[in-house]
Amino acid sequence: MNILRKRLDVMLKVWLLAIACCLPLASHAVLKEKDLAATLAVLRAELANTYNEQKQNIARYNVIAQMQHKQMISLMQRSDQIGLMLYSQKQDFTFDMTYACHEATSLYHEFNKRSMPYQKILDRINTELNRYNALISSLQTIPPAVAGNNAHPQVPVKGKQPTPMLVGPIGGKPAPNGATQPFMLSKQGQADRDSCLKYATALRDNLDRMKQSVVQDNQHYKMTAGKLSKLNDYALQRYTAIQHNIFINGDANYLEILGQFSRYLQMAKADANEKYDVEKVQDKNKQHNVESQWRGPIVVGLSIFVLFYIFVASLLSNVLVRWLVPKRFRTEEFMKKKVCLILAAAMIIFAISIMVCRTFMYHNFFLMASKLLIEYAWLLCVIFVSLLIRIKGDQIKSGFRIYTPIMLMSFVVISFRIIFIPNNLVQLIFPPILLVFTLWQWSVIRRHNNNIPRSDIFYTWVSLTIMVASTFAAWYGYTLLSVQILIWWMFQLACIQTVTCIYDLLAVYEERYLAKHIGEIANNKVARLNILEAIRKRHEKHINQTWLYDFVAMSVVPVMGVLSILLSIWWAANVFDLTATVTSIFMFNFLNVPDVVQLSLAKIVAVASQYFVFRYLNYLIKALYHKYHKSKVVVNGKPNFTLANNIIGICVWGLYAIISIRLLKIPSTAISVISAGLATGVGFAMKDLLENFFYGISLMTGRVRVGDFIECDGIRGKVDSITYQSTQIVTADGCVIAFLNSSLFSKNFKNITKNHSYEMVKVPVGVAYGVNVDEVRTMLIDAVKQLQGKQADGRDIISSKQPISVVFDEFGDNSVNLFVTYWVLVEQKFVMTGRIKEAIYNTLNAHNIEIPFPQRDLHIRSVETVLPISNKQ
Repeated sequence: MNILRKRLDVMLKVWLLAIACCLPLASHAVLKEKDLAATLAVLRAELANTYNEQKQNIARYNVIAQMQHKQMISLMQRSDQIGLMLYSQKQDFTFDMTYACHEATSLYHEFNKRSMPYQKILDRINTELNRYNALISSLQTIPPAVAGNNAHPQVPVKGKQPTPMLVGPIGGKPAPNGATQPFMLSKQGQADRDSCLKYATALRDNLDRMKQSVVQDNQHYKMTAGKLSKLNDYALQRYTAIQHNIFINGDANYLEILGQFSRYLQMAKADANEKYDVEKVQDKNKQHNVESQWRGPIVVGLSIFVLFYIFVASLLSNVLVRWLVPKRFRTEEFMKKKVCLILAAAMIIFAISIMVCRTFMYHNFFLMASKLLIEYAWLLCVIFVSLLIRIKGDQIKSGFRIYTPIMLMSFVVISFRIIFIPNNLVQLIFPPILLVFTLWQWSVIRRHNNNIPRSDIFYTWVSLTIMVASTFAAWYGYTLLSVQILIWWMFQLACIQTVTCIYDLLAVYEERYLAKHIGEIANNKVARLNILEAIRKRHEKHINQTWLYDFVAMSVVPVMGVLSILLSIWWAANVFDLTATVTSIFMFNFLNVPDVVQLSLAKIVAVASQYFVFRYLNYLIKALYHKYHKSKVVVNGKPNFTLANNIIGICVWGLYAIISIRLLKIPSTAISVISAGLATGVGFAMKDLLENFFYGISLMTGRVRVGDFIECDGIRGKVDSITYQSTQIVTADGCVIAFLNSSLFSKNFKNITKNHSYEMVKVPVGVAYGVNVDEVRTMLIDAVKQLQGKQADGRDIISSKQPISVVFDEFGDNSVNLFVTYWVLVEQKFVMTGRIKEAIYNTLNAHNIEIPFPQRDLHIRSVETVLPISNKQ
């Protein structure tokens, strides 16, 4: 297809030159000169220049036209060749049929992409011909008129009426009715007029000949387009039939084949002989072989070719790894991975050598086979390199062994495709081969899964599941479906290994580069780990250093993962020349409600991919705003960006929603109709929601900020988040309580940290009468000061800006009542108040200062009671 593309590009360039030749007078025209004689003189000079330019253009055009005609003939021959190939294929040879269908559809699409604007060229030529005819007619009728008006009939142009031909009297004879000529050209004027006629006629005749050539090419082009259209329609019909055979109809299950094994074996032999034997033709009394690029010894030659290059690649990789690697790189880890390095290097050398050889090949079978081998080799290179980067030396052999069955099974499948193995032969040999490889995969998982990373354990179990499903499909009769599933998983596994490897490389980059360039790195490993942990938690603080890492980790790699699903399916279909079918499935709208929504796999993947891009944009804009915008509002030592974060989020995700709506073909009219219909009912239902929404915006402007400590309805806590409906606080005991935004406005709430982060605390203390209050004051202030310290962020726990004081409160019944006052961080109030009370108690006890407490003396008084004596009768 690359050769065809180059040829069509040449055709396009040729016809651009042809259009340039068709319009040589676009920039040459006379204007109003002094008189008619001067006009003719100027016109003569301009026509002479134009004629000379046209002669040069025609000479170039004739050379290029010959090339163009050869390309057109080659294209016509190629379409006929593909037509013969397509119409001669048998239904039982699926691989042959898909290859022929792919060639036909590809040629048709390439041809349509580079369609030639023949009709536009003809319209332009017709316009130029009419212009020259009118010019010639006008020149001939200037007195004295020229005899023998040879102007061609005007060519009708779409949308224009032909200009009437002007024919005057001949020579200097009187006009009809005895009229005489009003004026006569001078001899110089007549000479100029004759020259103008000669040049204009020659230019017109050249255009006329070019028109005939374009008309002829246009007819050939339409004929070729008709052939390719029929080829494409037939190929699409065959694709549909193949699709039904793969996914719906299937073939006989393998148990039935075993029951009639001799019959199926004879059918497979017959198909193999028909496919691979050399064609023989009986000509009179002599029989001779017919050479083909797809039959006979060519398959054996390809096998020898592949084995030779594998041997050369293995030899070079051994030399490269064993002798050319410097000694300083031959570490213990390197020696453990040496064998696997040789395999990976051999596969890379093999892929590169085949690519180089392919540039010198013209054999169609070798071109097709080498393309598939190159794709398979690069798949193996991706898996090998991923394993070498991610897996340690002690695990590398186990890692290679667990992927060996699926890789070799994929090679068997691609080999089937390369040699166009017949369907009956595939049904006979593929199911038992697949069963053997599935059991092999199960065996290596049992023996090596304990010695590989957790991610690879998961991948190997998925591989086993895929192979088991393919085995059931093959034995049940869906052999071609089983083949498709296996080759798809091979491509998908390569994509997964790539994504996993990139994440591992990002982790190494984060540890070795980010930790080095962000802050000072301590010598001990514990400090380095602490710094790495801090970086991983707060990348946005160092966005000027981490933006590339974040872009790859948050956007590029997730998008690669999403796109890999469709790409792996497309690549697998490309191996079997089913890309046209798969592309139509991707683009098919499985949910198609006119003027409402259109959903297809391609659109869903596009919307999902854009999600990760916009997620990174949201993160990046917020991080840049936080870093470079100096907020004047500070809460607990940190700037407050609640409102800014919400505005950025609304803008970014709003843009994402708009693009997704346009991508899913959801019309704005449908949204408007739905919104209008629901406006009234929803308006009443959302009254409270809207009220909370606007109150939330008001809170975000600064009345309450994330990190503030507030108290409402006797509940105290730290503001954790402010949304458009509610405000959440976290209490001291870890409970999360949500207040509707409207309730905070309807009630009196106290913002404890509105102005700063400290709260004044008063601790009551009572001492006995007779104690020196000044001495007690000094003792207590010293005791509290000893508890002063700083948090991890550098703030004082007990404020040093506000004085610690002991205030005389009142004369109590049993004691002199004092207050110890200090300012403490709100979040530390509970802990520090307990510690200060304990310090006060210990200080007073240490100085033998009595803390009075209420005492009650109980006096019991005994009373003698005289009981009355009753008289008994």
